[in-house]
Amino acid sequence: MSIHSAAGRRLGLTDAQIEDLLTLEPRNFDYREWLALRYAQDRAFLDGAEPAGDYVPEYHRHYTAAERARISKLITAMQFANYWNNTFRKRPWSEPLEGSAACRRTEDPPAAR
Repeated sequence: MSIHSAAGRRLGLTDAQIEDLLTLEPRNFDYREWLALRYAQDRAFLDGAEPAGDYVPEYHRHYTAAERARISKLITAMQFANYWNNTFRKRPWSEPLEGSAACRRTEDPPAAR
């Protein structure tokens, strides 16, 4: 389970809803909602750049300039939160190196002898 799925579950999403968000099948969403989700997903994959998919004109047609500005602000805030957590709150992880003594205590320190 990823941290994103775990957060979704804590906020009340079901496993089926999480799966729908992962697959983003249009038949599982209201069309307008799907357009916004697809746009947000593409912006995330493009590191915040404006998507250029063939659905983008439809997105612009179904959302007003004010709604698109709000969606853009939400996407930016979510990206910032993700970068923040990845930078400052992520648990460090490393594979232990076989035979490495970098963090292993092999003898008592001199003062304890």
